Amino acid sequence: MAYPLPKKRPPFRSPQQYNLPSPPPPCQQYNLPSPPPSYQQYNHPSPPPPCQQYNHPSPPPSCQQYNLPNAPHIYTFTLLHFYTFLFLLLPLLLPPQTTAPDPELALYEKRLLQTTDGQLLPYRILFPEGYERGKRYPLVLFLHAAGERGRDNEAQLAHGARLFLGKKTRKDYPAIVVFPQCAPDEYWTPLSPEGKNWNFPFNATPQPSLQRVIELLAELEKKEAIDKQRIYLMGLSMGGFAAFELLARFPKRFAAAVSVAGGGNPLLAPLYGSNANLWIFHGARDNVVPPAYSRQMNEALAQLGANVRYTEYPEEKHESWNAAFAEEGLLPWLFANRLFSKGRYKRALFSKVQKDTYPYSDKNGVVLELDVYRPQGDAARNRAALLYVHGGGFSGGRRDEPVHVQFAEKLARMGFVVASMSYRLTMKGQSFSCDQPAANKIKTFQAAVQDIREATNYLLDNREKLGIDPDKLVLAGSSAGAEAAVHAVFWQDKDLPPGSPKLPGRFRYAGLISLAGAIVDTSLITPTRAVPTLLFHGTCDPLIPYASASHHFCQPGDPGFLPLHGPYSIARRLRNIGRPFFLATSCNGQHEWNSLPLSDYTDDILSFLNEDVLGGKFRQLHLRYTQEGKCEKGFDTVECTGVRP
Repeated sequence: MAYPLPKKRPPFRSPQQYNLPSPPPPCQQYNLPSPPPSYQQYNHPSPPPPCQQYNHPSPPPSCQQYNLPNAPHIYTFTLLHFYTFLFLLLPLLLPPQTTAPDPELALYEKRLLQTTDGQLLPYRILFPEGYERGKRYPLVLFLHAAGERGRDNEAQLAHGARLFLGKKTRKDYPAIVVFPQCAPDEYWTPLSPEGKNWNFPFNATPQPSLQRVIELLAELEKKEAIDKQRIYLMGLSMGGFAAFELLARFPKRFAAAVSVAGGGNPLLAPLYGSNANLWIFHGARDNVVPPAYSRQMNEALAQLGANVRYTEYPEEKHESWNAAFAEEGLLPWLFANRLFSKGRYKRALFSKVQKDTYPYSDKNGVVLELDVYRPQGDAARNRAALLYVHGGGFSGGRRDEPVHVQFAEKLARMGFVVASMSYRLTMKGQSFSCDQPAANKIKTFQAAVQDIREATNYLLDNREKLGIDPDKLVLAGSSAGAEAAVHAVFWQDKDLPPGSPKLPGRFRYAGLISLAGAIVDTSLITPTRAVPTLLFHGTCDPLIPYASASHHFCQPGDPGFLPLHGPYSIARRLRNIGRPFFLATSCNGQHEWNSLPLSDYTDDILSFLNEDVLGGKFRQLHLRYTQEGKCEKGFDTVECTGVRP
């Protein structure tokens, strides 16, 4: 139940208004038998004040002080009083009736926390089987509904406690589960239901019972073996409202939250929406808490890009938690979430990587495929993704070479989705050097761009299944793959053959990573098409120029003479049009820089992804790395030291 309005207390009436006899002498105030009619009848000295006979404190000096009528000096003990006395005494004569404790719920230990306001917070706690303090476990904080308030440290287990007690659940999801109990005369949140319009006050100080829960959470984090990246929040009805309030107060503390038959203030959603993982449940026929309050929270969070699910049961009333707890996917979803605000995309958060292969196109019987690497057990849906195009001169190379796999798995452990694609090797068995006509080289670039577009469309079409944020898809490539990737970003439909695949009208790659790539014309790079760009290249690369020169340094009379513009020229163009870039120059470096950054310079890649792409920083950055060597083609070391794009 949730937040019943207090009923008005009826006005006090005197006993005479109910046709009741006048109140008994003072001892009857304690339900004790009356003394005999008169002590003097038994020749006893005057007795002490009546209550002293039973070691009770003396009554007030005079009933007149309270405007009550004087009690009579003599009270007649009638048959009616005898039966009344027997009725009151009967429960004391019967044997006590006890209810056997539920052996399952007894697994939740009873505890009390002395809080800073001097109160005791009752709570029950379930530890994993074989609990070891040397390990780290998820914590589930469960907030009950209004009907389970009290101080018995029992009622709060009425709903939800058995969800975590199954043998398979305890084996698959070893966790610490905590059920605090709200005081009987308090609420978790200061909700004010007023007809159809409910108020959601958000005060600087939480309600006393909720403040005690916050202190409990801090105490458990300090003393128990808790994984702070996996603290989960669940709430029913009144507890569902409290779940939203705690998310607003601590937006980077909870990895995921579940609200059932609750609601919240949508104006507070921006405080936590970008970090939130929520599953909201409600019954469409709820006559206690209107489902509109869950619907509006779902809409507000979805607009903020939160990882939010909403399930509404058409036939359920307020007790929709029974249906919610029956959802087979609830616990797998809950425990798959982790708190990423302190490390996602920056450090390894996952120990295992899931790899799946998907065909994305069939070219005359040649099936083109994508290897998709994802963090195993990650329930996030809007993840940054990287589409990688391998090198090999358009005649060889594989999407699953060891260096590519290691790079993809490293990023996936940090929370990225990485897709490594195959594409048509149109130069297979042919030379791609100065004897290959330049027109064929252009056609080769175009075919690769067509395949990249198809692979991109596959990822966009399956973004829900793969958990990809379409606004955070970065394109990357090495050598020939980098040449294809650069052109895929900057070529428009008119630059490709008729009938080529098209990308969605408003789609733009979130960023570009080029490892030893180049472009045929820097004027293709316009302010509207430019994206954050990371460029790795060696100044002595003999195949693809660092600055502006012909492909493979062919001579003007060669069939394969094709002017290309490498990263130095691309960075200079981006600087001139006021767009961000990150240029990593290897002085004396050669073509090995088409793959070396994947293993040795991932920090630069991660810096670019986090700062420039995801963080939106504007940087025009040039880093230089110097290595031993001598240029046969390309720039010499003297010119390298003077490069200032």
